[in-house]
Amino acid sequence: MESGADKVLNKLTMQKRHLKQLNAAEVSVGAIKSVPEHTPEELQKIVRYNEFGTDKIPARSFLRGAVYRNSKHSWRFVSREAVKAVVTGRLTGNKAYKMVGDQMVEDVKNQIDIVGPVNASSTIKKKGRNQPLVDTGGLYRSIDKEVLKRAGD
Repeated sequence: MESGADKVLNKLTMQKRHLKQLNAAEVSVGAIKSVPEHTPEELQKIVRYNEFGTDKIPARSFLRGAVYRNSKHSWRFVSREAVKAVVTGRLTGNKAYKMVGDQMVEDVKNQIDIVGPVNASSTIKKKGRNQPLVDTGGLYRSIDKEVLKRAGD
């Protein structure tokens, strides 16, 4: 028969095993999904030019903006819930990262929808609308997550 102390030790051992799953991975979010409108190289340029701006394009930081708007609330909440689910065995570490990544993707896409400043009047005339980061929709659709194995593990 298992004693109370043995049950606690077994539970702690299982929780430690579950937490190791979290240490073995990480989630990355960005313009990583292939889209027909842009090559991966073009997407990198679009992200860089809009994230930091150029001499002709003002910075429209949709990635850093999403981090600023969501890391202390939305992402912290979903991460906390994911860790609880991993510790209790309701989620694997990989599924927890996918859950967190899904929230991050949603928030980055929301940031794309609201980012400013407005387009120049010549750009609005050319595009027919004032949606600063939306032209073909390729950037928006390229936003995705990937769960990666952590380096060194």
